[in-house]
Amino acid sequence: MVLKKLVQLNDSLETLVWRTREPVTSLMEKGQLPAGWSERYFQLLTAAESCLFVSNTWPKRLFLSLHFASCYLPLRYEVWIAAGNCRSLQTQQELGEISRTTEILFWNTLLEHRCFIEFEAFTGEQKRLFDLALGDGCPLHVSNNPDGLKEWRAELTSCLQQLERTYSDSADWPAWILITIHFVSFYLDLALKKRIRQSHELHSDFQSQSQIDHLCKRLSEQFPHQWLELLTRLWLESTHCSRDASGLPLIKSLPRQALTITSSRTSCEVLLF
Repeated sequence: MVLKKLVQLNDSLETLVWRTREPVTSLMEKGQLPAGWSERYFQLLTAAESCLFVSNTWPKRLFLSLHFASCYLPLRYEVWIAAGNCRSLQTQQELGEISRTTEILFWNTLLEHRCFIEFEAFTGEQKRLFDLALGDGCPLHVSNNPDGLKEWRAELTSCLQQLERTYSDSADWPAWILITIHFVSFYLDLALKKRIRQSHELHSDFQSQSQIDHLCKRLSEQFPHQWLELLTRLWLESTHCSRDASGLPLIKSLPRQALTITSSRTSCEVLLF
């Protein structure tokens, strides 16, 4: 029954996000989403939530639809703005809600799957990925060390290549792997490039604030590493912000560091797509 629901959800999301290309075309040519598009997207997510939580594997295409809606639709909107058009508060808030709702779904999935409790049972490239993204090998521990960052990126690339060899013939992937690569591609990219202030002021009055607070509380209980909670909260509270050319939220950061950070975005996105 769960598999059948996942297949149906995958088909519905593919049609909504990819096949008609309505959201991309509308955002780039009109600066807005098609009428009723976000409502339909939220309906699909709400209907699928319990199914996604209990399934340890997801169709990769399903994840890509969510990943694209959360991180790439805002970029398509920025194309409209870059052409000299005025920003629409309604469109920006709508895209922010789409992104925020999707990201909360991702994090709740990791929590429901108990990844932060049971990671010690991971082996091989799965253990390497967890360590490089979320564990002791996370690059935030060596963010001011160029040699350390270079070594981290090389090891991450090797790990991603091994994962591709392992799962290349599979339509279904462990959900936590897909979400973790998503985290590396965008969240860690934000932290490394922007050198984020820990005491940011992005609290907004949007209705999702209580959801964010609850999620971060659960995260801190399962995985008591404050940097992860802070970075997660920062991303979730900045989904309504404008994006730079790489899709990162435009938020206040420390002065640009002399160290040039080479993004791992390309390696991550090549594997995902």
